[in-house]
Amino acid sequence: MPKRKSTREHLLNTGAMIVGESGLRALTVRGLSLRAGTNTGSFVYHFGNREAFLTELLERWYEPLFTGIRTHANIHLPAFEKLEAILGDVMEFLLRHGQFIAQLVLDALAGEQAAIRFISGIHTRHPLVLLETIREAQQEGSVLMGDPMNILIYLVCCGGAPFILSGQLQVHDPKAARPVLDLLGSILNDPESARQRMTWALRGIRRV
Repeated sequence: MPKRKSTREHLLNTGAMIVGESGLRALTVRGLSLRAGTNTGSFVYHFGNREAFLTELLERWYEPLFTGIRTHANIHLPAFEKLEAILGDVMEFLLRHGQFIAQLVLDALAGEQAAIRFISGIHTRHPLVLLETIREAQQEGSVLMGDPMNILIYLVCCGGAPFILSGQLQVHDPKAARPVLDLLGSILNDPESARQRMTWALRGIRRV
């Protein structure tokens, strides 16, 4: 028989589903406990309070991305190849979690402190690794010279921004977004189209 998941893991998994559907702002201790089929006493035992739970949920969700990025940043390869691998990690994460990310942005705008803390600290994590890798690629002569932050913004706009925009449209006002999404067809949500944009973006910064 398959091993039963712990109550702690079950609550985190259920919480992630709620957040992906409706954001942190929709998650209450009572509502989570009801959906998970547990009681509020179990929640308090494992997490203490709602803020601690949300903080752990966000870290648990983000950690696989950051671990993969750091692994690629530290392998012995030319810097441009490392940059390609890291951007591939980011793109795959966006493709899997676009709606969750869109909800997280709306949570921060709504004043959810866990979302605000997470977003305000993200610049010290994978964006910093990307900036360091861009600088390394410039030093090896494989990427055009220029402000690394400006290059990073360019890569984000070309590769990830359209997918994030799609998620924002769908979670903010699905009915109003439908004509826009119909006009754009499946391009915004299509993995191959997203990867093609990133390929073009990398080609644009490569020094030949």
